[in-house]
Amino acid sequence: MSPSDTSDPAPGRPKRRWAGTTQVVVVVALVLLALLYARAPDNGNAELQIGAGEDPKPLVNVFHPVAGANMLTVVATGSVDVRNRVALTPQVTGRVVSISPSLNVGGTFAAGEELLVIDPRDFQLAAEAADADVATAASDLRLEQAKSDAARANYDLLHPDAEVPALVARVPQIAQAEARLAAARARKRVAALDLERTVFSLPFDGTVTRTSAEVGQLLTRGQSFGEVFADDAIEVVAPISADNLKRLNPVVGRRARISDTYRTFDAVVEKVSAELDSRTRFATLYLKATGEPPVPGTFVDVEIEGPVFADTFLLPDAAEQADDRVWTVANGQLRAVESPTYGRTADGWITGVFDPADGVVLGAVPGAQEGQAVQIADSNPGAGARAGTP
Repeated sequence: MSPSDTSDPAPGRPKRRWAGTTQVVVVVALVLLALLYARAPDNGNAELQIGAGEDPKPLVNVFHPVAGANMLTVVATGSVDVRNRVALTPQVTGRVVSISPSLNVGGTFAAGEELLVIDPRDFQLAAEAADADVATAASDLRLEQAKSDAARANYDLLHPDAEVPALVARVPQIAQAEARLAAARARKRVAALDLERTVFSLPFDGTVTRTSAEVGQLLTRGQSFGEVFADDAIEVVAPISADNLKRLNPVVGRRARISDTYRTFDAVVEKVSAELDSRTRFATLYLKATGEPPVPGTFVDVEIEGPVFADTFLLPDAAEQADDRVWTVANGQLRAVESPTYGRTADGWITGVFDPADGVVLGAVPGAQEGQAVQIADSNPGAGARAGTP
């Protein structure tokens, strides 16, 4: 190896060392720049933080009530019930010979309609025998009266100026004959009544809920074979709180609307329970629906018309705040108002008239307090104005 070959690497070492140092310096510079950039304040974030530190006015929706006459309505949930059910009980004993198609479960019948017939032959014979007894008793009475007339005539011949004694005139015998005739006539009426009762009917329009009668079945007097209810026994039963009952006073005679899933009926409150329920402390209203009533057992919604209150506000339910107060907005600030409550309707809340200022606040205001600054979301003064109609 020549000297020139051994001396070549020496000059290259400083170059490589310088390149490595440069790389280290560049990396350190980049790291320092990154640290400086991370610690530098962000003008945009600072502005956001400053904005977040401010206390903005909460936006509120308001309602502008209009004074008017508003009718109180009380809404309740009730059910259709039957006041009383009637047992089907024959008044005579006998075998069934015919049954009406109406005498089936769910069947309807009219007042006086023939529902079933019991074999009348025994009762027809009894009626004929009673007729014969009446004829016999009447004949016996006529015979006694004839005997009395003959006895009186004979006594007058023997004692012209004397009064005929009662025994001679057969007065007791005539009285007995008259009593026997009266008894015979009574038996005749009983026999005729039993014969009439072989045709079973009821004095009202109604519906059959249960029956076990069949042709050929022997029915026994006084033993029930089914059950029915009268159409006019159908009523709507609805519980009502004592407060609402007081607001509707007098409640009997008030008009109402009854609604089921498919139809709406007009109704009238017929009566109210004499006492409150011992568990719920609610009274019970009994209403009579007009027209064809709903099927017993149906759940219904009941809306009862109450008194009309003049010069009142009808507020949305959302206007009610804690302790039956409302918030109004006056000059951009909250103001608490307390007003007498007359009740509620399906459309809102009836209160006495007060100064609504710039509007009645709807919904809750977080942290609301008297004098708090707020901003009205809808500044249109006519928005939401309404009044109830009686």
